[in-house]
Amino acid sequence: MEVAVIGGGIVGLFTAYYLLKEGANVTIYEKAFLGNGSVHAAGLIEPYRFDKINSVAMIRKMLKYKKLGVTDIKSVNTSWLFALLAELERPAPSEAWEIMRSMASFSLREYKNLAEEKNDFDYEESGLLELYYDKNALEKAIEEEKQSPFKPKFEVIDVKNFAGGVYFPELSKVDTFKFIDRITREIAKAKVIIKEVGRVTSNGVIDGGEKYDRVVLASGISLRKFGLPVMAFKGYGYRVKGNINIGVNYPFVLAEYGVAVAKNTDNIKITGGFDADFSDDSSRAEFFLSMASKVVDINYVYDLTMGYRPCSPDGFPIIGQYDSLVFSTGACRLGWSFAPAMGKMTSDMVLGRVSSYGYLSRYISGRNLRVDSR
Repeated sequence: MEVAVIGGGIVGLFTAYYLLKEGANVTIYEKAFLGNGSVHAAGLIEPYRFDKINSVAMIRKMLKYKKLGVTDIKSVNTSWLFALLAELERPAPSEAWEIMRSMASFSLREYKNLAEEKNDFDYEESGLLELYYDKNALEKAIEEEKQSPFKPKFEVIDVKNFAGGVYFPELSKVDTFKFIDRITREIAKAKVIIKEVGRVTSNGVIDGGEKYDRVVLASGISLRKFGLPVMAFKGYGYRVKGNINIGVNYPFVLAEYGVAVAKNTDNIKITGGFDADFSDDSSRAEFFLSMASKVVDINYVYDLTMGYRPCSPDGFPIIGQYDSLVFSTGACRLGWSFAPAMGKMTSDMVLGRVSSYGYLSRYISGRNLRVDSR
């Protein structure tokens, strides 16, 4: 089977990985470099920290974040906004949560399995700590975790200069740059074409030229051009040299500021940002670096990367098929956390093992999509 994967981010790469294991011939189309749009992430594998986007509580949180400067709203995909408002406070079916719990377990296990083969990407089962400056915010977070459909294990711990922290012992982390290097070696048999794809037809023709048996569309926010209600929430990632100064050994998140800090072998990764913004402006990144400087003594900044989290109206992934096309996107800020499961599920759909993932496939139909089938 000849399969094209459009998008060389973490979901596209995992999809290629599983397809190659099944003997498919895979060609990856990526406009920049493999891992582009994904390496900025903190590398926290945290599927249990799911944010339900289509809720009044999330809207209030976003407004609070905007007031604090933690987020900015520069542009909005109107189809995403209308879908969000139409689904506001609408609960997902229990079957959807069952799928998500299964995806979470699969993804956590796959990263562990890859590390057991060879841990060349700084994999650690170190857990994750959410830190809170505000006591009321901490208490609210504790109640939310008690009600979480994932039922995660957690404990509340004391941390100096904070109201406290919520520690999740089952979560893990990777170095995103090293992991992209690793999975690139794993998919060495794939053909990689560096170009931006302009047109894909429903029968698998790319840019009026090559025709494939199946085409996987895993190119994140660009899938809005097909009519998918996907919104870009921009994030920024720094690799720095320095020391964490709060006596915490776990990867941690400054919850009120949306800043994540993870110590790797040869750098400290600092990430932040949840900006509704499709532009390539990275000027707001310095704000998150300044927030991190309260807890990290920064001696040197190695680099800055930026990515666009493709977010569905409720935060659930979107995986579905139409004719020869298979779509895979929408996991918002948990792309890395769910990428192994999304890749496996996408590859199973490509191979004809699954025709629909129910709730996760609800946006994929000829009625909803804008696809040129000529």
